[in-house]
Amino acid sequence: MSPSHSDRRSRGGLGTMLLAGACCCGAAAYAVFVGPSMLPPQGAETANAVGPEVLSSVIEQPTEETEPVGPVGELRIQVTDRHRAWVQNLECGGNLDEDPAACGAMAEIAADMADEPTAHEGTSTTEGEQSIPGAEIVFAEIRDGTVCTDKMYGPQQAVIVGTWDGQEIDTSLSRRGSCEEARWQRLAPLTERFAGQ
Repeated sequence: MSPSHSDRRSRGGLGTMLLAGACCCGAAAYAVFVGPSMLPPQGAETANAVGPEVLSSVIEQPTEETEPVGPVGELRIQVTDRHRAWVQNLECGGNLDEDPAACGAMAEIAADMADEPTAHEGTSTTEGEQSIPGAEIVFAEIRDGTVCTDKMYGPQQAVIVGTWDGQEIDTSLSRRGSCEEARWQRLAPLTERFAGQ
């Protein structure tokens, strides 16, 4: 090893130690000059922020168990798949424990869509607060100008007619193009055959 190479090594270690020392001195000076300003003034009364009054308002009071609220609606779904066709009716009364499984699946879809940033565009209450996505979002058709592929995902088609959460529904689905396929997948709980039918 050359003598100049060993000098560079020792200078590098020395520089690191000097930098570390300067940082420690700066931290100590900060603690001495700024630290006391963060303490409460002498003679100031301190109160316990977690008194019995505060605790009672923070601790959750036991509440009655309520039934899960689901969608309310009646739909007639007509599905064609090449040489097969079926018609099925779905009635959801708002009680997920008693309603068919498709009602619960649609409630989950609406909840998932509520988390999407574009789910609330154009849907607000009269006071300007955003509403939970309902039929206008879950059954929304493809907007004009949306870029989609022309790929054919399947020959299936469906027509859904009825009411859902107080709104009239009259829409058709297909699997032609990526956008329509996304709608088909979103509404798959309605287009798949219901158990027992």
